[in-house]
Amino acid sequence: MKSILLTVVVILTISPSVLGDTYSELPVADTWIWAGSGPWGASAQLRTNITSAFDQEIVIAFDLSSIPAGSVINSAVLSCYRYDGEVGSALECDIYRVTEYWEEPSLINCIGHDTNVSYDQVVVSVSDWYDFDIAVLAQKWLDGTFTNYGVVFYGTGGTGSYQYFRSKESGMNEPHLDIDYTPPSSLESVTFASIKASFSD
Repeated sequence: MKSILLTVVVILTISPSVLGDTYSELPVADTWIWAGSGPWGASAQLRTNITSAFDQEIVIAFDLSSIPAGSVINSAVLSCYRYDGEVGSALECDIYRVTEYWEEPSLINCIGHDTNVSYDQVVVSVSDWYDFDIAVLAQKWLDGTFTNYGVVFYGTGGTGSYQYFRSKESGMNEPHLDIDYTPPSSLESVTFASIKASFSD
């Protein structure tokens, strides 16, 4: 009996991340928009800016179909590498949910997105990796609250101007999404396996 109680206590205190699986993928599509030019789907770079004359937005999408429905997202980080930009810049970039279907080879004009919710903000100043926390959004995609059309990010403030990031076509430092998640069956499987093992003691 003491063994069973100990097993139950251990099960109840297991952190979801201990049971988690991981997803780490490059985009299925990425591009940048500069109204009236492009399309830039085959470009090795992704550009954003805050100057009105250069209204440039970066659009990225990932295929999350390999993550089982009902999973719990423990963390989801979109990482993009800035390799060039205005010297002395400090560009604030916000990331938003895209609300319409798009295709990389043909996207030219601004894309529909929910500007009411910025899921994260980074301040871009030097060449380095920049991480956007989109765990809340990834969970809503997985739950079916929102259709997964990807994300868009662009300059919204600060003192900076143009910033260039690597795209998936660059062959180096490509953007990627890393997700740690707990499948819906993990806790159940550990629970029954542990209880069964306790009876054999």
